[in-house]
Amino acid sequence: MTAFTSAAINPHQTLAWLGRNAVMLDALQLAAAELGWSLTIPPDTVELVAWLAAQHPKLIVIDANMTAEWCVSAIVAIRTSPATRKRKLIAIGMDATLLERARAAGCDASILVDQHTNYRDIILHHAPPDDRAELLRQSALPLPDLAMRGFEEFNAGRYFEQHESFEHCWRAEPGPVRALYQAILQVGVAYHQIVQGNYNGARKMFLRAQQYLDSLPDVCQTIDVAKLRADGAAAFVELERVGALNMADYDQRMLKPLQHAN
Repeated sequence: MTAFTSAAINPHQTLAWLGRNAVMLDALQLAAAELGWSLTIPPDTVELVAWLAAQHPKLIVIDANMTAEWCVSAIVAIRTSPATRKRKLIAIGMDATLLERARAAGCDASILVDQHTNYRDIILHHAPPDDRAELLRQSALPLPDLAMRGFEEFNAGRYFEQHESFEHCWRAEPGPVRALYQAILQVGVAYHQIVQGNYNGARKMFLRAQQYLDSLPDVCQTIDVAKLRADGAAAFVELERVGALNMADYDQRMLKPLQHAN
């Protein structure tokens, strides 16, 4: 599993298409182009969840008419992985029974389509709102006092305490910058799990953190997010190197502090 891929705010929204129907693909490509979106399709040999985690799609569309077993297993994998579980996932198709199966497996919505379907409306209706402009506005603001306390706790290795501080921050913040507080919180919890020798807990938190980090600009409320991504990537690689049975060998010098951007 790839984690902490380099990311900044993408100027294009991305739609991931999981299907083989050429008519649906053509319609989605046309609709995406009209909206200024990019459309991406996984290679046949790729590990699906890892690929989706690296693509950062705003919306995932799956063809419910694909082989039923493959479709359900793909939906379950997306929904149960910490790296992709929060992605918006919808199913489209021409068979109501297969669509119901896709919805039951975990899709956010299932949509019956025909030759008259407006795919542009489907994207607009089901994609999460585009909050990039508001995120950039909030990113230019100073770090709030409570978040600064969490920053100091994180850098003192008080990872449990930073969790409490940043949790209060993100719960109190309705805007998209709350992703910053959630990302730092989860990296800090991953570090805490490493200190405790919990491989599975640390891995899960790293993967969860990526979904928030990949939505952020490289600098957010003075925090050097690009460095946090790089440090998280290195810490994750070290975690995979030692594995679940050798956590005592983990080099805890990899647990780097947060930094303000220059």
